Amino acid sequence: MSFDLSGIDSPAQPAYPFRADSPALDVRLRPVEASDVHAVNAYRSIPEVARYLPHPPHSLADTELTVQSMLSQRELSTPGQWLDLAVEHGDSHDTVGEVLLKWDAANPQRGEIGFVFSPAVQGQGIAFAACTAALNIAFNNFRWHRVEGICDDRNEKSAALMTRLGMRLEATFVESDWCKGEWITLRHYAILNREWQGGGHA
Repeated sequence: MSFDLSGIDSPAQPAYPFRADSPALDVRLRPVEASDVHAVNAYRSIPEVARYLPHPPHSLADTELTVQSMLSQRELSTPGQWLDLAVEHGDSHDTVGEVLLKWDAANPQRGEIGFVFSPAVQGQGIAFAACTAALNIAFNNFRWHRVEGICDDRNEKSAALMTRLGMRLEATFVESDWCKGEWITLRHYAILNREWQGGGHA
C-alpha cells in the first residue's frame, strides 16, 4: 500500500525543552546533544538495560557512534526519520533516559514510540511522565493518527508502561524476530489520536 504525501504537512516541531505535564517531577524532553555521551553511556552500558535493546552493552565508543547518529536527525521533516529525545528532570541537566519517536516511512499518519531509561530513575514516575510528553508531541504537534510500540514479550516493565499510557496490546507475534542469537516473541501495542485526546491529554 502506498500513500500520497502531497497533502501531508511537515510536522510542527515543538519548542524545547518540552515540559511534561507533571510539575512535581519537572520532566523535560529535548534533542540529544553531543555532550550527553557519558550520561547515555552510563545506562546503555548496563547489561540489565541492554538486555531488551537491539545492541549488546555499549562501550563508550559505541555510544559515541549512536549519539552521532542521533545528532543527524534533530527534527522530523521526512517520513522514515526518527527523533531521539533526551530526558531530564529536576535541577539536573543530565540525561536519565531517552524517548524515541519514529515517523513511519510507508504511512505518514502513523508513528512509533520507543524508550530506554537509567535504572536509577525507575519507580519514580519519570518514565511515565516522559513518555506521556512524547505522545503529546506525537499527537498534538505531529498530528499523527496512530502511535505503536513494540517490546520483547519478556520485558514486563516496558509492557506495563505502555499499558499505563493507555496503549492496548493488539498482537503477540511468537518467535517472530531473531535477535542476539535467539528467536524472540514480540508484543505490539498501539493507541489512536482520538483515544489519547479522549483520555484527557488534549
